[in-house]
Amino acid sequence: MLKAELQPIIVPAITDYLGIYLTNRCFLSCPYCITNYNEKFINIKGAAELKPGQWIEALNRLQLPQGIPLTLQGGEPFLYDGIWEILDNVHHKMDILTALPPSLTVEKFKKLRTLDWNKRPAPYPTIRVSFHKGQNDYKVLIDRIKEFQQILSIGLYHIDHPGYPELIAEIREYAKKQGVEFRTKEFLGKYNGRDYLKYRYPDACEGKVVRAHVLCRNTVLPVGIDATVYRCHSDLYAHRKEMALGNLLDPDLKLEHLYRGCAAYGTCSPCDVKIKTNHLQEYGYTSVDIRLDSSDKEQK
Repeated sequence: MLKAELQPIIVPAITDYLGIYLTNRCFLSCPYCITNYNEKFINIKGAAELKPGQWIEALNRLQLPQGIPLTLQGGEPFLYDGIWEILDNVHHKMDILTALPPSLTVEKFKKLRTLDWNKRPAPYPTIRVSFHKGQNDYKVLIDRIKEFQQILSIGLYHIDHPGYPELIAEIREYAKKQGVEFRTKEFLGKYNGRDYLKYRYPDACEGKVVRAHVLCRNTVLPVGIDATVYRCHSDLYAHRKEMALGNLLDPDLKLEHLYRGCAAYGTCSPCDVKIKTNHLQEYGYTSVDIRLDSSDKEQK
């Protein structure tokens, strides 16, 4: 039950994605992890995580747009012990981004009171397992996913990297033989002198501030491990709490889809400025809309 002072929070109808970061911890150590973009962002050690009861109270306040789930992520969400309480007690549909820790078993899911959180008419698997080259074995992952998919919507994802097309073809073929869905995401970077970047704002990810002031509004809401709601992934990874929209446990929190001033343009995260698909898998979507004319005034 919600406390009397914690009223429902209406999530703007235009919102495409809510990312709930349960933990920053991970059992992998990928040198290319997006949370360390530009080698200056997130500090994983020493961060305080919410208790499961606090997450349940905070997340059940949300009134979500139709068809929009909560996406549990991190870090590795299954390293957060309270995830099982959340899955059993939060009344929203929930997707999960995971690397499938070795300790995770089908039996743990079967012990839940319900799997309704995993059942929705999505055009993609709602539990999305990432293969990380150099960190795990794709055959082991696929064999495990085959077992999980008996009761869950789950599939394997990897970046379509131009450096090893043969490996990706191997993964695709093995997944097909095992009856496991495998999807790739576009590689967005530079490789062998070729630029594969597809950003709506090409100079947004320079790794340094290139504009003193822009106006930005986002259709994605990243929520940090203490329930702080950030304007964007760059703010989340850089811990710009002074620029946050508020906290899900704040009784007075209101979420509004407004243009807001930003003095960090150039240190944006690719997650926010790349051209990609939305939650309906329609290509051409970008999370943020940025007004580069600093003479504009923020909406009140």
